[in-house]
Amino acid sequence: MLNTRIGSLELSSPLLTASGTFGHDPSALAFLKPGDLGALVLKTVTLEPRHGNPTPRMCEFTGGVMNSIGLENRGLEHFQQVVAPDFSGLAMPVIGNAGGHAVDDYVAMVGAMHEMPCIQAIEVNLSCPNVAGGSLPFATDPDAIQRVMQACREATDKPLWAKLSPNVTRMAPLALACESSGADAITVGNTVLGLAVDWRTRKPALGAGFGGMSGPAIRPIAMRMVYEAVQAVNIPVIACGGAQSADDILDFTVVGAAAVQIGTAVFRRPDAFSIIAAELRQILHQASTTLDELRGSLEWPGRVS
Repeated sequence: MLNTRIGSLELSSPLLTASGTFGHDPSALAFLKPGDLGALVLKTVTLEPRHGNPTPRMCEFTGGVMNSIGLENRGLEHFQQVVAPDFSGLAMPVIGNAGGHAVDDYVAMVGAMHEMPCIQAIEVNLSCPNVAGGSLPFATDPDAIQRVMQACREATDKPLWAKLSPNVTRMAPLALACESSGADAITVGNTVLGLAVDWRTRKPALGAGFGGMSGPAIRPIAMRMVYEAVQAVNIPVIACGGAQSADDILDFTVVGAAAVQIGTAVFRRPDAFSIIAAELRQILHQASTTLDELRGSLEWPGRVS
């Protein structure tokens, strides 16, 4: 009932982990029932190890959480030698996530993941707002996105996803740049840049100052961005931003999303994917409908003369 396709990938469910929220440890999958999670999207890996941003790196606010992790990871060599072998034989697609600061960085990461049998697709992270003074230039410039994605496309024939940023005015030009440069799918989007302060200390709540907002408060922003991307391109659009229930998943589906990544909700409930999958099956059965029937069925209001 929940079977989903993203390009050439066949998934048992439209539910995916959001990069950075499920780490690199497949043992966390023990919380889930088989078939409830469609694919495991891994945390971003960069060529060299990154120590990340100053602490504190996370704080809560009324509508979710904020983070300024700063792409902390142990680098490609550690990923190849220590992490990747743990995913061999996993009963679901594993999506690697490649980060970088220059085109050559991205190409090297994508090329390395191309050689890993455990990686079925590669998500190119163009959009972390906690690096390079607030945003990566690739995330906001269609020409820069084209340079990165065209070069990455030449480095692999595996499915290639582009992860875009919501910290832009218009999503369509960026989505079109991804499609024209060979991306097989687009992930829309990432955290929304924000600022939390503590009036008692007169300081930001996060050690890096600004941080990325995630959770239900950003869902309407993500919904608009997904809709704009779906209207602009013909490749699958994967929603990411604030989903925490079956109704949220179906809302994104009606807007046109091929699948939905979930992150912050898992911090509260590690078994959130199985809870949401069970709710989805029940709702679809009761409504006598399917994901395919709902996908892209949004009826936009007519203009009032």
